[in-house]
Amino acid sequence: MKILGEKSLSSKVIIGLNVLFAIISFIDVFVLTLIAKSIRDVIINVNLQENTFNLNLFSMIIVTGIIALFIIYQFIKIFENLKRNILFSTDNSKRLNKISISCFIISAIYLIISILIIILIKDIIADLISYILAFSIMLMIIFAVSGIGIKILNEIYKKAIEYKEENDLTI
Repeated sequence: MKILGEKSLSSKVIIGLNVLFAIISFIDVFVLTLIAKSIRDVIINVNLQENTFNLNLFSMIIVTGIIALFIIYQFIKIFENLKRNILFSTDNSKRLNKISISCFIISAIYLIISILIIILIKDIIADLISYILAFSIMLMIIFAVSGIGIKILNEIYKKAIEYKEENDLTI
């Protein structure tokens, strides 16, 4: 299967990334409703400890969701360049840098979430399992998208090596 150009893997990945973008957008909207419910419950003092925890957790989820949307958008732009056979572009390099910084931010947020869960674990064992499942799914999506991106980068570098070897032979 072709990696670059029209009707290639890059074209199909763009479609998948757009679907993923829509799914994460929907999840973000859903989490925003959960945040609004938690804020309401905190204001009226209903189950204050659990709702405060939920508010903190949902806030971190929405932040990581927004960052994930930013990462997916950057990947979409990179794959659009690949679809148009624009391999070596400073735009692609800048986008990859933005993606890596965003991944570090998400990692830091998950570290904070882990610390919060450890601190509050004694009171919320039942909810812990569902949260861990949700986090696992989100991490799986992030690593899947990263794996696809790295595979494409591998193909780009192979192409770069071919170009370099051709240039070395002409000199």
